Amino acid sequence: MSTNMAIDGNLLTLSQWLSPAFPLGAFTYSHGLETAIDEGWIHDAVSLQDWLEDVLENGSGRNDAIWIRAAMKDGADLAGLNAMARAYAPAVERMREADKQGAAFVKTVNAVWVTSLPDLVLPLALGAAAHTRRMDRDTVVGLYLNAFVGNLVSAAQRLMPLGQTPAQQVMSALTPLCLRLTVATRKLGPDDVWSNAFLSDIAAMKHETLQHRLFQS
Repeated sequence: MSTNMAIDGNLLTLSQWLSPAFPLGAFTYSHGLETAIDEGWIHDAVSLQDWLEDVLENGSGRNDAIWIRAAMKDGADLAGLNAMARAYAPAVERMREADKQGAAFVKTVNAVWVTSLPDLVLPLALGAAAHTRRMDRDTVVGLYLNAFVGNLVSAAQRLMPLGQTPAQQVMSALTPLCLRLTVATRKLGPDDVWSNAFLSDIAAMKHETLQHRLFQS
């Protein structure tokens, strides 16, 4: 049987890297979501969507997109970018989350794709790996943001009553924002990193003293 279907190998590889099955341990992190639910700031699908919109547009989502793009530039100073990205982390647990997932990502990519990437925080690690394969920047950023949202929606399902259909509705509703951020960050660099998602940052700070935790952040 023959086929005329053109398959982009890079797209398949990127999908593999961002799959929940990729060994990052992403399922152990809630990005402060556990605290927000414990405090009652998030209590249903509507409040979850509002929270994630803020995190994407005014917090980690936007910033991660910028870090990815910075790491995908020719001659990027990965060590300098990594130091800067870690310095911008608003809480110890947020920094540990990015560090550990990044290290896990680099370990697997180096072993399977025979690269020699240094340990980096996750968005920089993804960007650096994508650069070695000359992946399309918009595709990398867009799929990363979608995966970022998917991981947090999955965490919310384990922390509060949220069925599969409402969870998927939240993800679908956030797709246009992921696309807008992909375009909006095209010309941005490290000097444009900032966060106005204050409650998300506070949640990350408070999580380390939260009792009966399920997640590491």
